[in-house]
Order: sequence, then C-alpha cells, then structure tokens
Amino acid sequence: MDNLQNKALIRIVDDDASLLFSTQIYLEALGWKVQSYSDAVEFLNRDNLTTPGCLILDVRMPKMTGLQLQELLNEKGFGFFPIIFLSGHGDIEMAVHTMSHGAVTFLEKPADPEKLAQAVEKAVSLGLKKIKENKEVIQLKRKFSSLTNREKDVIELVSEGLSNKEIGEKLNVALTTVKMHRSNALEKLDIHSVAELTKALMIVKGES
Repeated sequence: MDNLQNKALIRIVDDDASLLFSTQIYLEALGWKVQSYSDAVEFLNRDNLTTPGCLILDVRMPKMTGLQLQELLNEKGFGFFPIIFLSGHGDIEMAVHTMSHGAVTFLEKPADPEKLAQAVEKAVSLGLKKIKENKEVIQLKRKFSSLTNREKDVIELVSEGLSNKEIGEKLNVALTTVKMHRSNALEKLDIHSVAELTKALMIVKGES
C-alpha cells in the first residue's frame, strides 16, 4: 500500500466544492497524494497525465461532463488512465456506459468511504499495471522495427508452425539462410520459444 501511495497521484474533478474538499482530506488522511480540480477543463489544462494514479470524476459538471472527459481521454490515447465515476444522478445505463468505456467503477454520491478507498487502491494498481504493460509493448515494437524485412518474413512463418526447410522452400532461400535469419531475429527480440514468438507477434499486431 505504501509503495502504491509513493508512486501515485489521485486526481478529483468535481464542481461540488464541499465534496471536493472532504474527499481530498479523507484520501490524504489515508496517505494518498491528492490534487483536486473544480471542472474538467481545469484538469485538462493543469494536470500531467503521465504521472501514475487515478481520476475520481463527477458525471454531471458545467463546461464539460465527466462522460465527455472520459471520451476525450480515450481519444488522446489515455484510455489506460483509471477512472472512478461519482454521481448523484447515476443509473444502470450510465454505469454500464462508463464501465464499457474503461472506467474502473461507478459509485453513487455520497460514496461510502470504505468503498471509495478500495476503489482508489484497485484503480491505482490497475493503472500502474497498464503503464508497465504499455512500456513493454513499446519496447517490443521498437525491437520488432529493428528486424530486416527478410527476418520478419521468416519469424512470421515460424509462428505459423513451419519448419526451417518449409520456410526455405516457401521463400525460395537456402536452409542455412533461413537458420541465420531466424537466429538473428530471435536474438534481437530476446525470444526463446515459438510460443513466446507467437504471443509477441500478436501484441505487435495489436491482436491481444
């Protein structure tokens, strides 16, 4: 828990000043670092979204609603950013909509303190996991881009289960050439099995 709190910043966006204040005081008392905003526009203008953590977001606000902010974050590539929605006007349809677009949970105001604390811990853990996975994907794609076209052709066929001999026949190259490209590609990717290679190619292609 302490490790999570050292790494994360909790953002609260709500136009209800008293709720904003009480929620911030409560979470800070639990040991979290908290930044509060009175509306979504202020949040977008001032917040550094690259700092890990989560967002506690009101649904109905002037200027920009919580749903509109969620949609905008997804469009800007911050779909990994965990959101906890709070609403005094919540209904099942709205909750389903926010969850289907990536929200961690949906709590009705006033949120039960214990449920909110649990939701924050879950959201931060999820956010840190997604950031780690995102970095790994970027690193993998960088390694994949370092391969030559022929190396890419060879490992694609390796992942399909073809033997070195079959790959040579399909690409019309010598067996020794296939072995060389295969060895070089796997070394560059730091991959040691066909199963690992297949999974990596799926990630690079965005299929998982």
